[in-house]
Amino acid sequence: MPEDPDPRQDLGYDIEDLTVVESPTESHVVFLPAAESHLDDEAFIIADADAVCTPDR
Repeated sequence: MPEDPDPRQDLGYDIEDLTVVESPTESHVVFLPAAESHLDDEAFIIADADAVCTPDR
């Protein structure tokens, strides 16, 4: 495996648009699939806001 693998070619991931939702306290960020048909019980990410880099932070 390359040191910096290509998500699609090397790892078999499909790139998908995400919806980003910040918690009211801004302590967590939730990432959801943009297409509602792709949302299921395991199709989300919850991250501490400090672990997420965004252009406006």
